[in-house]
Amino acid sequence: GINAEYGQACLKEEFANEKWSLETVRQILESYDISLGDWRKFCQFDDHKYYRVVLDQLEDRYNLVLLCWNCGQGSPVHDHPTTECMFKVLEGTIAETRYDFPVQKDCCLEVTDKIVLSEGEVGHINDDQGIHRMGNESDCDTCVTLHCYFPPYKFVNAYDERTGTATTFHIKCELAKCPKLVDDCPKCDQ
Repeated sequence: GINAEYGQACLKEEFANEKWSLETVRQILESYDISLGDWRKFCQFDDHKYYRVVLDQLEDRYNLVLLCWNCGQGSPVHDHPTTECMFKVLEGTIAETRYDFPVQKDCCLEVTDKIVLSEGEVGHINDDQGIHRMGNESDCDTCVTLHCYFPPYKFVNAYDERTGTATTFHIKCELAKCPKLVDDCPKCDQ
């Protein structure tokens, strides 16, 4: 397996190329050795909302974001406009519920799939696959996931599960220079 520093160098090299490969990005994330624990220094948990910190980025090519989920925390149902999202579970388990895009107003979102990914597993989502919600369904264990967005997303649409109504949220996260500078990010909405 590879450590975080080498993994980030591999991602930078891959995305510096105009013809990056989805499969190569998956292989890099799969190769990342989570047992090294080099990601733990960036973890913080909030009682009210999951925590996000950008670990790495390359201009408009990609960003690498660590998400820390306390017990029972989850994202709203959201899309990934014009971006791919590949993610790896570093600790715990994460539930991903996928939905079809709403086809009419004032209609409940239709669940198309639900999967639970465990420590070490890698997942992928884009708008061709629908919209999704992620969450830590455990009532006693935290969860940490590593997300690679390519290109970095600037906004998402969050969907009301009962009505399908979308609300746009702009994403403003800063790159963490060191573990002590991650306070800029916990207020980001997804």
